[in-house]
Amino acid sequence: MFATDLAYIHDAGFGGFAEGAAPEIVRILREHGIRARGGAARRIVEVGCGSGTLARHLAAAGYEVVGYDISPAMVQLARAKTPDATFRVRSLTDLRVPACAAVVAIGEVINYVPARASGSELPPGLRRFFERAHDALGPDGLLVFDFIESATRRTYQARTKGGQGWVIAAHAEVESGGRILTRRLVTIRRGGRQYRRSQETHHVRLYERRAVARALADAGFTARMSRCYGRHRLMAGDVAVIATKTGRAAAPRR
Repeated sequence: MFATDLAYIHDAGFGGFAEGAAPEIVRILREHGIRARGGAARRIVEVGCGSGTLARHLAAAGYEVVGYDISPAMVQLARAKTPDATFRVRSLTDLRVPACAAVVAIGEVINYVPARASGSELPPGLRRFFERAHDALGPDGLLVFDFIESATRRTYQARTKGGQGWVIAAHAEVESGGRILTRRLVTIRRGGRQYRRSQETHHVRLYERRAVARALADAGFTARMSRCYGRHRLMAGDVAVIATKTGRAAAPRR
C-alpha cells in the first residue's frame, strides 16, 4: 500500500488536507494544555504519518515528533521533509505506542485497519490500538483522529489528476453491504526517459459513529466528535474525534 510512485504522487498532489489541518491540530493541542516542554510531555506520536506534512508543522511548533507509517516509501519521504522528527515503518495494529502527550492519526488512517467481518463492530486491531494509546498517554492526554462514517459523495466512476511527470486515475465504489469503500488507483510516473505504470486497490472500512464512541469509552476515553478540526472542515462523510484520557480502560467485554 502506497508504494513508491503512489506515495510520491500523494505527496505531490494531495497534501492539501494535511497542510490545512496541521495549524488547527497544533492549536487543539495547545488549547488542551499540551505545549512544548521536556520529555514525554511534549512528545506527539503520529500514526499514519504519510509523507511528514503534519510532522513538519508539529516539529516547527516545538514538539518532539515520532511518526509511524506502514509504507516504507512514505517514511522515506517523511524523513527527507522533516529531519528533526523520528520516523519508523510500522502498522497501526502492531504498534506499541511510546509514552507521549498526544497520539494523532489524521487522514482516515484508522479506516485502513483490516477486518474479516463486515458488521458494525470495530476490528479487534483497532480496539487494541485505542487501548495502547490510552496506556501510552499521560493524564488528560489526547487521541486525535478522523474516520469515514459514510460513503455519500465519496464514490465516483473515474477521476484523473496530473502533475509534472505523473498522472493518477481513480475509481471508488461501495462494497460488502455498504461497509467497504474500495478505491482502485492507477498511476503513471516518468522516470528518466521512461514511464512506469502501477496500480493499487485500497479497501477502506467504514465505521459507525456510535461504534467508535463505544470503543473509545471502553478504552478509557471521553470523546467529542465533529465535522472539522477547528476551522478546517473535513471531506464529506468524515468525522473528527478529539478523545481525552479520563481514567482506566474498561474491562474487556466477554
